[in-house]
Amino acid sequence: MTVQHRGPGAREDHPLPWGSWLTQVGREVEDDDGRRWRSVREAFWIGRLGFPSVHFVPEQQELLLRVLTALEHGWRSPSENMHDLFFGDMMFWRFYMCWLVSIRLAKAHDHGNPLSARLTEEGLQVRLMLSATAEPAWAELPIADVVEAVRHAHHGGPEGSREAMLQAFERETATRPSGFARKTVGRSHMIVLTGLSKDGRMPMRRTFWSLGFADSDDRDDFFGWLAVRAHRWDDWAAIAYRKGADRLTQHLLTLMSTSAGKGPDAG
Repeated sequence: MTVQHRGPGAREDHPLPWGSWLTQVGREVEDDDGRRWRSVREAFWIGRLGFPSVHFVPEQQELLLRVLTALEHGWRSPSENMHDLFFGDMMFWRFYMCWLVSIRLAKAHDHGNPLSARLTEEGLQVRLMLSATAEPAWAELPIADVVEAVRHAHHGGPEGSREAMLQAFERETATRPSGFARKTVGRSHMIVLTGLSKDGRMPMRRTFWSLGFADSDDRDDFFGWLAVRAHRWDDWAAIAYRKGADRLTQHLLTLMSTSAGKGPDAG
């Protein structure tokens, strides 16, 4: 299969994933210089970035996917993303952002500050490629408009409009492998996080984490905060599953605190 070469700098309204110009030759892919790779990811990792083929490549590619996805959605706050993606390691975060700008997957803004960078066209193409080739495949959520409505919903709007948006969001996310949902148990208004437990022979869906609220509006405010960050849910579920519910609570509280503040010095 031959795909027309667009090149990494090409622009169009709906960009194709990085590597769409490669040619399929048997079980390999071939670039315009005749170099062959076992996969598109290998062509990118070795051919584009010049990195060696080592055993920890998959984990680094998944980190890159998460960072590019966060950049595409836009930093909610620098500090929040530093804590969420780099576990508070400021040096690693600063270096990683400088590296992305240096390889032209991101472009610095705010007077050249790489910490507020946004994706370049090639960065978006790489994000699309990594998503399409992820294992398991990254599930794109067709809920951008709903999430935006939830984020801007407020108590002073038309009666029932906020609840309608929240219910629409829950319907869209109900089939995810893991996700947050609202529940009411007696007088407690709750948010629960469920996912597939693989401890036994038969994977079973169970609750990894829950949090109760005395007031439904407070519960829905928090659920709206979670909705805007739906692209992080799978990783948060992994924290609760592997490290326990208390660890996820601590993580979310840290993120909420940092997202509400000004974050670390951008210099």
